[in-house]
Amino acid sequence: MMDYCNRIQGFINFATSIPRNFTGGGIWCPCRKCQNKKYLHPDVLMMHLLHKGFMKDYLCWYAHIEIFVRNDSMAERVIGSTSSVSNVQ
Repeated sequence: MMDYCNRIQGFINFATSIPRNFTGGGIWCPCRKCQNKKYLHPDVLMMHLLHKGFMKDYLCWYAHIEIFVRNDSMAERVIGSTSSVSNVQ
């Protein structure tokens, strides 16, 4: 559980480190309930992710400034991610 908490905190730290993500004191919440439709304070977002988990198939933080490319097999992959947190479900 502690590893999961650390990964969530890493996600929040990354998302809030980009000024256009973190405006007005909040960021988009990728929990199963909010699905990036609610803008929450990081402390509230932490609780959502701890209790509800990340939304299904949220392997890339598409609402938090990632770049997508297509490879030969047409599978999406992330370029430039600085954390393994994107694999947390």
